[in-house]
Amino acid sequence: MSGSDRSIRSYTLAVLVLTFVWAVWNESYSTKTIIEGVVLGNLVLIVTNRYLLRGAWHRQYAVSPVTLLRYVGVLVVEIFRSGVHAIYVTVTDRINVGIVDLPTEVSDPLVGVLVANAITLTPGTVTIDYDRKRYKVVWIDCSTDDPLQAAEMIKGSFERVFQRRDS
Repeated sequence: MSGSDRSIRSYTLAVLVLTFVWAVWNESYSTKTIIEGVVLGNLVLIVTNRYLLRGAWHRQYAVSPVTLLRYVGVLVVEIFRSGVHAIYVTVTDRINVGIVDLPTEVSDPLVGVLVANAITLTPGTVTIDYDRKRYKVVWIDCSTDDPLQAAEMIKGSFERVFQRRDS
């Protein structure tokens, strides 16, 4: 498959995903909503590629669909697991709020932001700062002072998703 074919395929997939998100946000799958989604999806990609990025988005921010599916799966499991733990900590009055610095070796800014968002989406943690060397996180169950142990407990599963190679 040529580079041009891959670009068209990536562009089309992105428009379809953006259209789907538009339909979900509007809670409508009518023809009008789908057409709006396609038009807006195209506009977003055109503006992003021409004015916001130095290169094409699909080259700068490449994450395979398999990796994204694994990420969503891990995220759903972690949201559920963390939710149960946050309820336990709250009900048993064992809240021990702290701010922890979690070291990271993630070099891709897209992956870093996806991990930071995942941390915030899981109950009991909120990412308040991120740079390429660390995440600063508010944690309701600050049970360790060791940054590496805290990092494994809070973000380990999210970063591992992106460290695995797709087959």
